Amino acid sequence: MSKLLDRYQIYLYAQKIKIPAIYWVAIFFVFALIIGGSLFLVDNRIGLLLFAVILDLGVGVPVYLYNAHVIKIERYWPDALRLVADTMKAGASFDFALREVCSADFGPLSFEINDMIRRLEMGETMHQALDYLALHIDSKIVRRTVTLIQESLRTGAPLADVLEEIANDTKYMFRIKKERKTKTLLQTIFIFAAGGVIAPFIFGLTTVITEFLTTVATTSGVANSQSIAMAVSSQTTIFLLLDIYILIEVIAASAMISLMKNGKLNDMFIYFPIMITVAYTVYLLSQFALRAMLSGMI
Repeated sequence: MSKLLDRYQIYLYAQKIKIPAIYWVAIFFVFALIIGGSLFLVDNRIGLLLFAVILDLGVGVPVYLYNAHVIKIERYWPDALRLVADTMKAGASFDFALREVCSADFGPLSFEINDMIRRLEMGETMHQALDYLALHIDSKIVRRTVTLIQESLRTGAPLADVLEEIANDTKYMFRIKKERKTKTLLQTIFIFAAGGVIAPFIFGLTTVITEFLTTVATTSGVANSQSIAMAVSSQTTIFLLLDIYILIEVIAASAMISLMKNGKLNDMFIYFPIMITVAYTVYLLSQFALRAMLSGMI
């Protein structure tokens, strides 16, 4: 748990939020509880929905923004490595080549390297500064590169050649990622449509039809009072299970979309509030529309 909070603290610091992670989570939990609890008294579905959405956005947005920050760094990473390799081949040291990255326009990567150089100037060793860089940037590409750099510095291997090879491999990896996103676009649309639109629409129709049949049985006198009471009780349980099922389905769909697009679960924090809002909107609108159509038949 402490490691998770430490990692989340890095997400917050990356957004210039100087609040302890546990306090940040607690603030949004209380805020979501107040808003959701207030609306729960009016409509329990809307109250629970707002509680989940507010808490998810409050906790998930820093993670999403940090991931966007890391994606920008990874985009510049191959070009920065190639610049370091070319500078070292020209006869410069590794330290000087890193300063060249800072002076070049590599977006957020230049700021991260500048922070690393500042640690070197404060007396840390290159190994320690590289460890800080790998810890501060939550990227497998960066961590693997740092490991290879440290091993090359330790063994005396030709670092410029190693960095050039890593830059080429990283470029190739990015092309594979783009191809994967393109190939999985239709599957992503299908999962979103099935989990966020079609299933809630069908469940909404099922809810109203069940209510309609129960009302017809009550008004026509087909069933006795005991049977009607049992039907109403079962109907309430079914409606609750449908609400829970939609929630679970949206969570699963958000996780699958996140894994298919990026290979990570982090982005589900952003997909979930969008999908849950769309799903329950379709769910309630389908009920409203069908009730309006059936209102004159009783």
